[in-house]
Formats: sequence, C-alpha cells, structure tokens
Amino acid sequence: MAQRFFTRKVRFSYIPLLALFFILIFPFAALSQHSLKIPFPYGPMGLNSMPWIVAKEANLFEKNGLNVDMIFVGVSTVMVQSMLSGSANVAGLGGPAVVSNVLRGGDIIQIAATVPYFTQSLMVRPQITELGSLRGKKVGITRFGAVTDLALRALLERNNIKDVTILQMGGLAETMAGLSKGSVDGSMVSPPHNFTLLKQGFREIVSPKDLRKLGIGFLTNGVVARRSYAAGNRDVVVRMIKATAEGTKLMTTNEGLTKKLISKYLHIDDPELLQQSYLYVVENFARDPTVPPGAMQWMAQQLAQMNLVDAKALQNTPTSAFFDNSYVEELKQSGFFESLWK
Repeated sequence: MAQRFFTRKVRFSYIPLLALFFILIFPFAALSQHSLKIPFPYGPMGLNSMPWIVAKEANLFEKNGLNVDMIFVGVSTVMVQSMLSGSANVAGLGGPAVVSNVLRGGDIIQIAATVPYFTQSLMVRPQITELGSLRGKKVGITRFGAVTDLALRALLERNNIKDVTILQMGGLAETMAGLSKGSVDGSMVSPPHNFTLLKQGFREIVSPKDLRKLGIGFLTNGVVARRSYAAGNRDVVVRMIKATAEGTKLMTTNEGLTKKLISKYLHIDDPELLQQSYLYVVENFARDPTVPPGAMQWMAQQLAQMNLVDAKALQNTPTSAFFDNSYVEELKQSGFFESLWK
C-alpha cells in the first residue's frame, strides 16, 4: 500500500511516523489487528447469555485485544466435552456441569459469575393454580443434573412435594414446546421463555424471586476456563472477564441496543416481551462477578444426593477446587469494577 502513495525516498522516512499516527489516532484498529483468537462456546440461547452477545456486537472483546469466535452450543455438558477435547479453553456457562467435571477429574473451573442465583420459572397449564397440584403430574426440564433440574428438585423438596414425574426435554426451547403441546403439565424455563408462555396464557406458579426466597445459593451462568490454560494465560482470562463485565454494563444502560440484540438473537418482536426482557437484564446480572463458594458447595451436594456424581469423590474434594476467584480479585484490586459502575 505504501508504494502507491510515496516515493521510495519518502517512504522510509515517513512510514514510522505514519504508523505512530494511526496507533495514536486509531488505537482500536491497531489493537484489533493483533487480537488473540479465542473460540468461545456459550449457552443458553436466552437472556442469560446477553453479556457476551452485547460484548461481541459492540466490539468490546476487540477493545480488550480478543478476537472471540462465539459458538452457540446450548447444552453445558457438550460445552464441557468440547473444552476437555481441546476445542476451547474458555466458555460461557455455569452451574452443575462445572462441579460434575471437577469430580470426574476434569480441570474446568468457574472463574466468574454473571448470574449467581436461580433465574428459572415454573410454568404450568392454566388449570393448575398451586404447587401442590403438581402431585401425579409431569414436569419438563432440560436435562437431568442441569440448572432446570436442580431448581425444580430444590423447589419440590422444600415444599415436601413428591410423586412428580420429571422428564428430560433437551433444551429450553424443547422444554417450552413440551408445555405448549401438552406433553407435560409444567416446565422449568428461563427468561424470555417464561414471558412468552405467560403471553400464551400459561401460569407462572413459581417465579425466580420465589426460588431465591428459598435461600439456596446457586450459579446459573458465568465464565469458565480450563485451570491449566487460565494459569498460563492469566492476562487473556482477565481480559475475557473484563469484556464480559463491560458487556453487562452496556446492556443495562443502553436500552435501544439491548432490545435490538434481543430481537435479533432471540427473535422477539413483541414490544411488551421486549420490555420485560430488558427489565430482566437490568435487574438480574451481577455487578460483582465473584463466584459464591456456597453456591458451588450446594450444587455439589445436590448432585451427590441425586447420584449424578461420586459422593466419596465429593467428600475428598475441597469446594475451592471448583472455582478460582483470583482473576476477578485482580480486576477488583485494579479498581476496574468500581470505575465501570460509578
């Protein structure tokens, strides 16, 4: 390109100055050229994944020197398998899959929490008016051991409700479809699927706020990484958390952009559903992405009780094996979160 605009004599004397000019005036462009490519599987295709969608669309990953290749997978166990195979070193997920992986000898750990509590709703047919009426009924979840499964079991256990048949449906869309088609009497779903079902006339007998009142620590979504990769690529992991936090801030403050991306990715055009979805993201994402140790411990105990992990392995594994908050702590010490949210 330089040969088209400069003679040989001038080119060698001015190119360094020209390069410096572009770096100073266009630092973003210079950073993007040298950004590190990062495969990033994530899920679900719902509001809980919006920080990464916003970060990608608003070039916040590139701002932090990362060329993130977002790959929607949806099923957390599949994401974990892809990471263990070496296809990715960081991902957007949280919850039981991380605990199961560690107890089975894997090195995938939670490094940030974006949604550190239950966000599920129990949606039922209109004829069902109370939780006790679910006895003898069928309720759909995504998969055994998944967030929807643990949320439902915690709810039933705390209310001493038995004789409920729990059915694996696959993903959130399939879980919602099962209720719509009448193959189940109730479904555990996350936003915005609960908003859509409400619009269709189904009843929400347990909301995310109701689940939180149970006082159960949980982690629905966040950032995970291979422990070995994170230890050797600390700066990359910190930048990933940083971009995620910036995506969270932008989506909560830029209503127009957030609604546009919700419509684009989740195919929601109804103004009422868009408004409900926007209010959800404003109210439900953590400003401090520290992983809560109690939530990891509770999930591990529940998986052991359900015989989905080895109880003896859990007994011999400290809770700290499931997460590492040092990356978030590094950003805290730098004043990043305080500056971001001021």
